[in-house]
Amino acid sequence: MPESVLQVERLTKRFGDFTAVREVSFDIAQGEIFGFLGPNGAGKSTTIRMLCGVLAPTAGRASALGRDLFTQADQVRGRMGYMSQKFSLLPDLSVEENLRFFGGLYGLAGSRLDSELEFRLKEMQVLAIRHQLVSGLSTGERQRVSLAASTLHRPEVLFLDEPTSGVDPLRRRQFWDAMKELVREGITILVTTHNLAEADQCDRLAFILGGALRATGRPRDLKEGLGQQVLVLRGDAYRGLRAAAAGMPGVLSAVLQGRSVRLALPAKADPGGILDSLAALGLDFEASEPELPSLEDLFVDLVRLDRKEAA
Repeated sequence: MPESVLQVERLTKRFGDFTAVREVSFDIAQGEIFGFLGPNGAGKSTTIRMLCGVLAPTAGRASALGRDLFTQADQVRGRMGYMSQKFSLLPDLSVEENLRFFGGLYGLAGSRLDSELEFRLKEMQVLAIRHQLVSGLSTGERQRVSLAASTLHRPEVLFLDEPTSGVDPLRRRQFWDAMKELVREGITILVTTHNLAEADQCDRLAFILGGALRATGRPRDLKEGLGQQVLVLRGDAYRGLRAAAAGMPGVLSAVLQGRSVRLALPAKADPGGILDSLAALGLDFEASEPELPSLEDLFVDLVRLDRKEAA
């Protein structure tokens, strides 16, 4: 069992009467990509900023690499890296000049800086643009340069706050490939995101809503924990199909998804009876094989529960 490199206990942040983060607790094992998920304003960035020393917590504890993040920060910060959604690259400098600048801030110099710079330029696939000004780069290129800058010193723990926001799907995939390379180097990653599709690539996830953790675990375990199965029905009369399915006993939800209907049923239910009942109504359709619910299904369920508790 990999050792834990980051432990967070009952971390809380209040701004006046508003509680942005409420008693959040989790731990991250060495070599994990740990996804911190939630909608905008849920408390993701506030949490990561506390862990990085940008914000002081109101209450709670956190430690990384065996050191207290709030009382022994000077002993551990140099072994950590941080990349925010808007990493502050210097627009009037070239890619290489930026990396040299940030390498100097991390204490790198001479042949070590030269070596690490060349390595990151190649690993992040930005070698060909090393002499271009940052101001002329695309969003995806800037993100890869930012990741190179935040890992020049080979941190053991890396915090990434919404790193792929505004990046197209191809560049997002390239970014995640780069993250997996970093893990192979031995780096442990905490990444915040609201993109549920990319969250499936994480080793473990934590969902945060209204400043509080609602679920934590491996993606597959979280999906199985919903106790549901999902079928997709396709047919020309998809609106009538949805209306008929929504009123049937045993159907948890029937939602239009483009020109198809997404049915959620209890995990142990036999879908055959429901499909036969729909066919008996004269509805013509094709049904997919039952599958696990998605992270989006889980997220919708958690939001529904959160609103119910708040009512």
